[in-house]
Amino acid sequence: MSAVDRAGLEAAILRLARDRTLLEAFQADPEGVADSVGLDAGWARSIAEGDRDRLRSAGVNDGITILVSRWFKADLGDSASSGAFTLSDAPLPAPDVPAGLVFAGGCSHVPDLLARPEIDPADGVDRLSDSYARLGKALAAAEPDLLLTTADCHFQSFETGAFVVGTAAKHTGSMEFFGRPDLDITLTGEPEFAQRIVSAVRGAGLEVEPAPEVQLDHGLIVPLRQVLPRPDLPVVPIITQPARTFSPWGARAFGRVLRDVVAGSGKRIAFLATGGLSHWLDPGHFGHVDVEFDTHILRALQEGRGLELADLEPFALLSHGQYEFLNWLIMLALAGPGIRGDVFAYEPMEASGGGWTVVNMLLPDHD
Repeated sequence: MSAVDRAGLEAAILRLARDRTLLEAFQADPEGVADSVGLDAGWARSIAEGDRDRLRSAGVNDGITILVSRWFKADLGDSASSGAFTLSDAPLPAPDVPAGLVFAGGCSHVPDLLARPEIDPADGVDRLSDSYARLGKALAAAEPDLLLTTADCHFQSFETGAFVVGTAAKHTGSMEFFGRPDLDITLTGEPEFAQRIVSAVRGAGLEVEPAPEVQLDHGLIVPLRQVLPRPDLPVVPIITQPARTFSPWGARAFGRVLRDVVAGSGKRIAFLATGGLSHWLDPGHFGHVDVEFDTHILRALQEGRGLELADLEPFALLSHGQYEFLNWLIMLALAGPGIRGDVFAYEPMEASGGGWTVVNMLLPDHD
């Protein structure tokens, strides 16, 4: 097996994902199609067999290895974790929401919800869909001038392992990977505000990567297609890279920097966190849902203690599938401690691979 590098493997896999006819030909005869997509026979067999461990050993992005195992092979299967965590009973601090923050919330971004909802229980899908609609109404009622939103990196690779801020005037994204190009999206950016975030984060001594292009994937397409109040609302995407850098403290520090940026903007700012709850990308674990720990997180949010989860060591989150919770911690740090969450829905869904939720944070003006 040869010297196809990570970039070559990712390019080949994404080309197959985007061309359903080519993918069908590859599935029927991997070695026969290999050369046309820049693969040798060995790598073609590994991809056709859904060998995620081998792809990971070559450095292939976990989101792309999931694409191979779950979409190329249509393998809905793939595990287990348990633990008991407690919440502090100390008095909550008084809320201290930065001026200008008019909405904060979070929701999952599972692609199956829009791309193939039939794999999950219909009643759970209906409850989630209704909850996204409720969150969308709350976001619209806040009348924001600008939406900040977080998602983790699934398919795109960046230059560093830092958090990424999209600085473009326009952001585009596709769901063609999942056979749903009808769900593609184009968003209006806000370059000046995005650059202000970059400068503030660097001024605080933290690492950040400005990105002139962020190729949106399901992480933002799925939630924004359901909650964006109007298509022309400017959006600044903030992308986390938990596979490269998983730091709950770093997420909290980043969110704290945003407080001054938001307060000094003179704008009405909304923040939407996406991802999770429990959700594993690593082989042998995908499809497991850690209901116990998800319930712990939801209780923390309801009791105004969500930001306290940033005190956990990374393994305490990672071992319970909270790979994407960095996205939420940024939002929670921006809003500040003591803000309670209203849980609109929580649905553990093994087929689509996680504990999916929708939460509206009760900012003081919206209690």
